[in-house]
Amino acid sequence: MKKMWLVSMLSYGLLMFSQSAFAVSGFSDINNEIFDNAHLKNIKQEGTLNYIYKKEHFVDGPRQDTIDLVLSNLRNTGRKDTHIDFFTGKFNRPYQDRENQKGNSVVVFFLEFDVRELAKTINSSRPERWHYLQKKVKWQLARGAKKQEIEIDFNGAKVPAEQYIIRPYINDPKKADFPLYANKYYIFTLSEAVPGGIYQVRTIVPDGDEWQDGDEALIDESVTLLGFTPASL
Repeated sequence: MKKMWLVSMLSYGLLMFSQSAFAVSGFSDINNEIFDNAHLKNIKQEGTLNYIYKKEHFVDGPRQDTIDLVLSNLRNTGRKDTHIDFFTGKFNRPYQDRENQKGNSVVVFFLEFDVRELAKTINSSRPERWHYLQKKVKWQLARGAKKQEIEIDFNGAKVPAEQYIIRPYINDPKKADFPLYANKYYIFTLSEAVPGGIYQVRTIVPDGDEWQDGDEALIDESVTLLGFTPASL
């Protein structure tokens, strides 16, 4: 019963991210890229998108795990059914399977995980604090992000990608409640040249007001695509 309740609550949070931040005309590029793009169209067979999760924390130290998005029941439209294995062992988070999907939901799952974990660090008597953080991320995605064209290394080759950066809490009037995370960066790297379209989601808590690639960070958390494993293998 407890596990079923947890699945229901996690699925509710995921629904809030995936449907409340929907893509519409006039919304930002990054909002539409994450929530409306047919990321899975370049995968023509059943199999698994394999991601690696890494975390470096200035107090807790490093942690590493895996996230696997299993694709099945391919349709002529390019849509697929999905099942996610989000972390392993005692860290596993039970999410419901999703049918008839066109997008890669790894970003959505990670954002739901991120705001819930962040909410646990905030000294507040309000248990729904994660809802507030979630809204801040959604609103910033809707407003837009800093965008740059980059190249990434994937399977031994350099391929083009788009990188989007947001800082949803930097001007938050309530950021005194979570000063360590007020300057947090969210970095999304997408590429049509990689299977599933989503290469990486990364968050950075800087050691100071600003951060740029190569700087030390207090917390560095990322989910990065390793590759696609066909079901026949």
